[in-house]
Amino acid sequence: MKKKLYTMRVEQELLDKWHKFAKLRNKPLSDIIKLLMSNQKLPKKVKQRDEPKRTYSTVSPKLLFEINAIGNNINQISRRINEEQKFDVLIELKSIEQQLERLLNAHKIY
Repeated sequence: MKKKLYTMRVEQELLDKWHKFAKLRNKPLSDIIKLLMSNQKLPKKVKQRDEPKRTYSTVSPKLLFEINAIGNNINQISRRINEEQKFDVLIELKSIEQQLERLLNAHKIY
């Protein structure tokens, strides 16, 4: 049987309640609506697992600058290759490799 899309207008407050209700049962809202409209029983409330909190560390602005410079170099290389300009790719790649080594040594990332 081919599925069809049906849209309807609902106030935001009511829609938020519906989404919360579906989330508590760990089901998509569309599944909840289909169950209700077909007169079937709703699943019992499912206990949500606590998601581990993400921790973020600060990054040195100098490190970000260096990574950005490497990205710029890679973009320039790809642009030149696409434009079919003659240049020594190995020299450019070696330059990037040296920058990465300096970056790793400077920030002791292993």
